[in-house]
Amino acid sequence: MPGIHTDVFRSQGVGQGTVCKPTFSGQSNYQASKIEQHLEKTDDDYIPFMFPWYGTGVVPSALGCSIAFEKGLDPAVAGKVINEPQDIKRLTMPDPYEDGLMPKVLACIDYMVENTDMPVSFTDAQGPLNIALGLCGVENFFAWMYEYPKHVHEIMDFCTEVLISWLRVQKKHAGQKMTSGAFPHGIVLPEGFGGVWISDDDCTVISPRLYEEFVVPYNSRVFRAFGGGSLHFCGNAEHQLENFSKIDGLTAINNFCMGNFNQIVKMQQMYNNKLPIMVCDFTPLHIEQYYSELVDAIKFKGIILATYVAPDYALVGGKYDTVARDVDQITEESKEVIFKLVHRRSP
Repeated sequence: MPGIHTDVFRSQGVGQGTVCKPTFSGQSNYQASKIEQHLEKTDDDYIPFMFPWYGTGVVPSALGCSIAFEKGLDPAVAGKVINEPQDIKRLTMPDPYEDGLMPKVLACIDYMVENTDMPVSFTDAQGPLNIALGLCGVENFFAWMYEYPKHVHEIMDFCTEVLISWLRVQKKHAGQKMTSGAFPHGIVLPEGFGGVWISDDDCTVISPRLYEEFVVPYNSRVFRAFGGGSLHFCGNAEHQLENFSKIDGLTAINNFCMGNFNQIVKMQQMYNNKLPIMVCDFTPLHIEQYYSELVDAIKFKGIILATYVAPDYALVGGKYDTVARDVDQITEESKEVIFKLVHRRSP
């Protein structure tokens, strides 16, 4: 069972720091340094790459949404641009060289390609649903699914085309093939599994019926455009597991399960090794208890296990909470615990 123990999955001090600098050496040098430290200290299955991190609101920013840059926090969408469903008619395809944060992402990709010898990823890819929610607001968009379904389909269609176009431009700048080069949350998607990953965290709060109608067709279009890909979500989406199997081109699932091992077991039973599952979480506060329960619950086949080491963030009681820990210490502890537990039983 492949395993990854890493804190090399995004930049530090974005907010008013590296995003706003005229050059991109800060973000690039930070990641390169973290990667070097990781390779020196940790023997795992991590594959180094560079990641131009500008938060989850890059596409909405290019469509007119304001973005909040707060010190110590990731950039985030601060205001919607579609107040009525008919407003979709006003939106046009963004120019990736002019609009929002897109030019910064492309310039950062160019810098990383020129100044490192590592593969360079596209930036965070929120799926069509998450983009639409940023443009419209969560309450509005979910209500419109009942009141204005035709307009919701128009919005989802638009968000899908914007996302596909934006990913293609980034991949060209990064020198990637369209059908490979994806690193869902720091885990390489192998050749043959497609060239994209998207985040779909709000699958957890939408009904199966609405998800099947308003999300499955558009996620499928994104995956088909890149020869397949991986779907990420955090938390509990047990009610969507059947819908995931209906997404054309879905080749893997990346789930920050937040300690919900029952969901992982259900996915293994339902997908029967047809979909690899990346079982992820921020390193839990109670490391041995967490991984003992996980290893006892799952089958190893088709699983990639990843723990994301953060000095001030941990999984506590089924949710992520702020803590204060030593990165080297928890990296070593989690590595030792997982190695011991995995080798205690056969696959």
